[in-house]
Amino acid sequence: MQSRVRRDGDAMKRKVRRVLFILSFILIPVVHFLVFYIYVNFDSLLLSFQTIKGGELTFCAFDNFKRVFDRIAQSGLEGIAGGPQDLGLAFRNTFITFGITVLLFPIGMLVSYFIYKKIVGYKVFRVLFYLPAIISPIVMAFFYSQILQDGTFMTDFILYLTGKPKGTVPLTNNELSNAMVLAQVVWLGIPNNMILWSGAFARIPDSIVESARMDGAGWVREMFQMILPLVWPTFVLLVITSIANCFGATGSVFLLTSGDYGTQTLSNWMYMQVQTASAAGRLDNALTLVSAMGVMISVIAITVALLVRKFLTSRIEEVQY
Repeated sequence: MQSRVRRDGDAMKRKVRRVLFILSFILIPVVHFLVFYIYVNFDSLLLSFQTIKGGELTFCAFDNFKRVFDRIAQSGLEGIAGGPQDLGLAFRNTFITFGITVLLFPIGMLVSYFIYKKIVGYKVFRVLFYLPAIISPIVMAFFYSQILQDGTFMTDFILYLTGKPKGTVPLTNNELSNAMVLAQVVWLGIPNNMILWSGAFARIPDSIVESARMDGAGWVREMFQMILPLVWPTFVLLVITSIANCFGATGSVFLLTSGDYGTQTLSNWMYMQVQTASAAGRLDNALTLVSAMGVMISVIAITVALLVRKFLTSRIEEVQY
């Protein structure tokens, strides 16, 4: 009887130690998630329905959302006349950036496929494409800004193509700056999802590819009739995440230009509003405006992403292998 009680006690101690061991690993991530995701987003949701009067927050129903639509309606859509506060310009640049990322999506998939097929020099191409994806965005933005300084070969070449006078710095020129930011989006956009694509392609059994090759399937048929259905879950995931980020498409605007010279995007505009209000050290209705805008674009992005997911998952049945 005593031995049984002792065994039960030892089993209970082992169970408690196991639970404590697991908690020691998940406690910090859970606290981080609760504070910096759940709490922050819930507080932002509440703030979108409040306004600041007399230095205190008061409930204002949907007034902040009306302010968002009024600001968008009043924003100029031409040039940079509105400066960094021009919401119309921010929306336009955001959608242009998102459009570029959409166009680069199939290019990245095809590049990953040809690297998977081990074309001549595939190891060199793999390093060249992967390198920008694993280097810090701050480092890449610094490197990119340095090659566009006055007197560099790249700057002189751009000025020659555009007919701009010597001494013009592309990143600080109202006519060239936005194109330079978008050029970096193109440069860094191709390898953006290549690591995920490579992992998906690597899971495909070699026997399937060899069987297709023996049946005389060309690379087009192999890619779109065999490989794509096999990696369809990854395809759907990347499409959904890309669409969900349609309002957050911004590139390295903050690091390169801080939204000046006609390069403002929506996410950078929102960040600058929060930064300015926080630097003032007091409650500001700019925070309630940004909160309302964040809630609005989140609802739109989530709705569109769910509809796209429903459409894509109903087109092709997931293949098990």
